[in-house]
Amino acid sequence: MSQESFSSVEHSSFDPPARATLLSGDTPESTVSMRVVQGLLRAAELSGVPRSQLLRAARLDAAQLEAVDARMPTTQVYRLCELAMDVTGDPALGLRWGEKITGSFAPISPLLAHAASFRQAIETLVHFDRLMTDRSGYQFLEHDDVMTIRFMPLSGESLRVRRFCNEVALGGFLGLARHFHADAKPARVNLAYPAPHYCAEYARVFNQTEQFDQPFTELVLERGLLSAASPQQDDDVHEALRTVAERRIYRLGQQTPYALRVRDLLVRQGPHHTDMKEVARALGMSVRSLRRRLGAEQKPYNEILNEAFALVAKHHLRDKQLTIQETAFELGFSDTSTFHRAFKRWTGMTPSVFRNSVTRER
Repeated sequence: MSQESFSSVEHSSFDPPARATLLSGDTPESTVSMRVVQGLLRAAELSGVPRSQLLRAARLDAAQLEAVDARMPTTQVYRLCELAMDVTGDPALGLRWGEKITGSFAPISPLLAHAASFRQAIETLVHFDRLMTDRSGYQFLEHDDVMTIRFMPLSGESLRVRRFCNEVALGGFLGLARHFHADAKPARVNLAYPAPHYCAEYARVFNQTEQFDQPFTELVLERGLLSAASPQQDDDVHEALRTVAERRIYRLGQQTPYALRVRDLLVRQGPHHTDMKEVARALGMSVRSLRRRLGAEQKPYNEILNEAFALVAKHHLRDKQLTIQETAFELGFSDTSTFHRAFKRWTGMTPSVFRNSVTRER
């Protein structure tokens, strides 16, 4: 696998003619900012359900939501999304929240609003997205006259949750584009799942550009929108807010388990850069210190390495344009049978079974 394919968006996104960047994969240990949870509660309130009712149903204490740096496990947030749809009786809650999500998350929302251009806003979001969630799960691609925001599929979650998360993200990015250009319209919205019974809401939100049962979920926009200027552009305010966001990123990094830091680094760098000495150097420590940190977390380096390989392999297997043999070679395996055995050891299933399960989910 080439390192280029998994390099950081901060350094390589938007390079012509077409470039894709994986930001993260499935992260079982990942967390979500309580600010996102607060946004979900506000969305439920707008649908007529008091915040206190949803908190009681979820058995959450309101005090948990107040800390600036507080986080919630991603799987718990997914359950809360399902609960919110249940108590509001609104299966299209994700679409409605997505329409109103712009401006909801300090300091990210004002930071994006004061960016010089839509391109700068996207690059800023990529850089600071971890303030909202550990699992970004999207790619940016540019080609000819369009730009595409492609959303990586969630593994292990219900179709209902996957659809909800996609609806929020699609609506949020479209709203961000409209902040920079009020008349921005999607050229196309592809959905990697069947049309739900409330598909009329999709037609309303996305101007009838939606197409279901597609290989990927993605928002396609005119590439020219990237140069659109913000009506609130203010370089001084943007720089001040960026400093605040940098401090919070630093604090968050200090709290992140080393096993998760190592795994995410391995995913970004790719299987050809797996030497522990190289990883330790990238984290600014010695191999001995890294081994001691991982030992304290009871997470052996080889186990983390296998998790990273599995994440990258799953990402490639979801791409039907790559054969299983090509995936094996991309990951550095000399033959398909060796990859077959390794993938089954990592995941409990064969590459072909995994690929077929993804197809059935769609």
